[in-house]
Amino acid sequence: MQTNYINSLTPMRGIAAIWVMFFHMDVIIFYREFGTLIPHETSGILSKGYLWVDFFFLLSGFIISHVYGETLTNHFGKWQTTKTYLWARFSRIYPLHLFTLLLLIPFVLVFPILSPAVVDGSWKTFMAWSALPSNLLLLNAMNQHSYLSWNLVSWSIGAEWWTYLAACFIIPFVFKKSWVQNVILAVVAVSVLSVMVYWKGNLDITFDYGWVRCVAEFSLGAVLYQMYMKGLGKNAFSKSISFLCAFIFIVLIFHFSWNDLFIIPIFCLLLLATAYNNGTIKKMLETRIFKYLGDISYSIYMMHGVWFMVFWYCLPYLKSNYGIETLSLGMKIIFVTLFMGLTFLSAHFTYHFVEIKSRKLLKKRIKSKQGNLESVV
Repeated sequence: MQTNYINSLTPMRGIAAIWVMFFHMDVIIFYREFGTLIPHETSGILSKGYLWVDFFFLLSGFIISHVYGETLTNHFGKWQTTKTYLWARFSRIYPLHLFTLLLLIPFVLVFPILSPAVVDGSWKTFMAWSALPSNLLLLNAMNQHSYLSWNLVSWSIGAEWWTYLAACFIIPFVFKKSWVQNVILAVVAVSVLSVMVYWKGNLDITFDYGWVRCVAEFSLGAVLYQMYMKGLGKNAFSKSISFLCAFIFIVLIFHFSWNDLFIIPIFCLLLLATAYNNGTIKKMLETRIFKYLGDISYSIYMMHGVWFMVFWYCLPYLKSNYGIETLSLGMKIIFVTLFMGLTFLSAHFTYHFVEIKSRKLLKKRIKSKQGNLESVV
C-alpha cells in the first residue's frame, strides 16, 4: 500500500465541498421561490455547482489508485486483501453517513408535530420512510426510488461504495498496464458519460444512475493516475499557470453554462496540475486553513446535507408568517452566513468525534488481520 500521500490534493476536496454547499444554498432559495444567490440567467457559477461532485469521483479514482493500486493488483482475487481494503473504505464513509441519518430521524418524527404546515409534497418525498432502507444499505444511487431522499447528498456516498467494489477489477485492469488498456477504459468511460448527458441533458444524475456516473469518472481518475505515474505532461502541468488556467476554464464553463461534458477534461487537467505542482499553488494549498478544510471536507459535505433539510423546511416561514416574498441582499448574507457557520461548526465536531473516532475503532479489526491500512480519501 502506498503511504506517500499527495498532500495538495486533500485541500481540493474542501474547495469542491464548499462549492457544492453554495450550490445547495442557491437551490433552497430558488426552489422555495425567494430568488437566487446569483441570477441563473446571468451566470451558472452556482447553478452548475453540482459538477464538483464529478471532481470528487475523478479524485477518488486517482487517490484509490495511488493508495491501493499495488495491493489490489498484486493480490487480485485474494479475498483477505479485498476484504481488508473494503473494510477500510467502509470505515471511512459509513459511520458519518449513518450518523447523519440518525440525526434526521428525530427531525422527521418531531418537526411535523411542532409544525404540521411543513408536511408538504416535498416532505412526503424527501422524508419517505420507504426510502430509509435503501439509504441505510447505500442503494440510494441505484434506481431504487424516483427521487432523492433523507440526506440528499448521500446518494454520492452510495455510488462511491459500489464503485469501491468495482475498483477491485478496474484498478488491476489498468495499473502499470499497457497504454492500450488505459485507452480502452478511458474511451468506455467517456462514451458512458456522453450517453448519460445525451439522455439527461446534463450530468446531474443522482438517485437513479448516480453509480454509473461515479464508476465512469472513477475509471477516468484511475487512468489519470497511470499518466501521473509515468510523468506524462509533468513539465507543463507542474507550473502554477497550468492550475490557474484550468481553474479559470472551470469558472468559464460554469458561468456560461456550457455542456457538462466540457468540464470532465478540464477537471482532469486541474487534478494533474494539482498533483504535479511543486510551486506557489502547492504552498497555498498546504497552508493550515486549506489543509483543514480538506481534512473536514467529508463532514462539510455530509453535514451541509442535514442543514439543507432544516433550512428547506424553515425558510417558508418567512412567507407564511412575515409575508416575505423575496430575500433582500442583507437577508441573503444572513442566510449564507448562518448556513455556512452551522455547517462548519457541526463539521468540525463530526470530523473529530464521528469520523476519526469511528475510523480508529473500526480499523482495529484491520490492523489485527493485515497490517496498518490508512484510509485517506
